[in-house]
Amino acid sequence: MKKYLLFMIIAFLLAGLLGFSKGTPLSRQIPPLNKTQDPTEAERVMETIKRAYEIEAEAARTFDLEEFPAVFINDPRYPVDSYTLEFIKDVTHNPSLNTAGYLDYKSAYYSWWRDGALRREALEERAKAENRNLTMEESQSLVDSDGRVAPQRRKDPISDIYLEFQSITFNEDIATVVLNDGPMTIEMTLVLVDGKWFIAGYTGLLFHP
Repeated sequence: MKKYLLFMIIAFLLAGLLGFSKGTPLSRQIPPLNKTQDPTEAERVMETIKRAYEIEAEAARTFDLEEFPAVFINDPRYPVDSYTLEFIKDVTHNPSLNTAGYLDYKSAYYSWWRDGALRREALEERAKAENRNLTMEESQSLVDSDGRVAPQRRKDPISDIYLEFQSITFNEDIATVVLNDGPMTIEMTLVLVDGKWFIAGYTGLLFHP
């Protein structure tokens, strides 16, 4: 549990560094869960979010990103901010990129994480075979050009995912969801495309110490 909390704190801080707002304590009261429009539609929204957490939990261990397009999407109404765009351009080696969406961000972040984690594992395996610790030069090689170090691959068993949905509001093809996932209270924006809900945006509202 301590390792999980530490990982989530690191991920939370990194998300803030990449331009997704960590937020401040909520200045507004969160309304109760609203399913008045269509209970079935609200359930479909919640199912998409639950599935996204499951996919990310698996990707943190296998770095398999194949299922990301099933739950995340790039929507031109919700582009990433300029800092996050720079991160995506750097990771994808695409300096001419002018805009990007949430699927782009998720794919870029996990690709960056994968490359850093695999590089660490290779260095640690070699050091172990030679019965030594990582050298300072090897450790420094894990730091990217902007001073970031990718987390290690998750190796702990996947536990039950805690999600407390606090509000769901609909505006035509857009759903805004506030939920507590344990470490954070967050707001997610989902869009309806071809009858299916996808996550198009994310904002951190409150970190739970």
